[in-house]
Order: sequence, then structure tokens, then C-alpha cells
Amino acid sequence: MKLAEMRAQLDALDAELIELLARRASVVEEIWAWKQQHQVARIDPARELELRSRLLAQAESLGLSIDAISAILDRIIGVPLR
Repeated sequence: MKLAEMRAQLDALDAELIELLARRASVVEEIWAWKQQHQVARIDPARELELRSRLLAQAESLGLSIDAISAILDRIIGVPLR
């Protein structure tokens, strides 16, 4: 495979990541609106801990750096993207 082809694959994957983040942001907004309407705290530390634990285990099983994935999760969990 040529470098240009590999870069094209990477570009497509990066675009998919951005689309997934946009979809995630929309769902987060819906959840936060529901929580506000039902007077539920926006942040759920137990849920965030469970989510991080599950995602880090998945990352580890795929051979990804736990430190790198943890840093990414720090940026996207509980933070509005819009």
C-alpha cells in the first residue's frame, strides 16, 4: 500500500471520529436537558467511573495505551463539546 493510500485511510477514520464526537455531543445535550427537567445532577461520578473503567478495559484489550486513552476520556467525558 502506498503512503497516500494509508493517509487517505487515516483521513477517513479521523473524519469518522469527528462525526462520532458530534453525535456524542448531541446525546449529551439531550441527557443534560432531561436531567435539568427532572432536577437530576448533571454529573454522575459513579457513572463516569464505571464508563471510564469499561472503556479503559476495552482499550487495553485492543492493545491501546491506557495513558493515552485515559487522557482522551478526560477530554470528552462530562465536557460539553458544543
